[in-house]
Amino acid sequence: PDVSMIPLPAESNVPVETESVSTLESEPREKWQTVRMKVTAYCPCPICCGKFADGITANGHNIEPGDCFAAADRSYPFGTELVVPGYNGDCPIKVLDRGGAIKGDKLDIFLPAHQQALQWGVQYLDVKVKITD
Repeated sequence: PDVSMIPLPAESNVPVETESVSTLESEPREKWQTVRMKVTAYCPCPICCGKFADGITANGHNIEPGDCFAAADRSYPFGTELVVPGYNGDCPIKVLDRGGAIKGDKLDIFLPAHQQALQWGVQYLDVKVKITD
């Protein structure tokens, strides 16, 4: 069976692994924690955002073409960097939004069109979360 589709309890906050990355000898080492998350998607339409479909995220970011970011639980502060497998070329994105149904280890990634959000579906992924000291 595909273990990536096995759900974890909604409030798990269980780290899968932690790693340090340094690109240059003189730079501080970045620390990333891998957390298993339920990842869904949304777009800026009224179906996804209801009365909040105004093109502005919860932290005041004006959505622009090409934006890649996530909505996450308050336990992940705005600006937290994440790497979501299969999204944004596996490059880091930031938490810029919130959502009423986003609790615990659940993310909602932003996509520009409703059909793309539906195609993403529900995925259980090992998301890398940048740890800040």
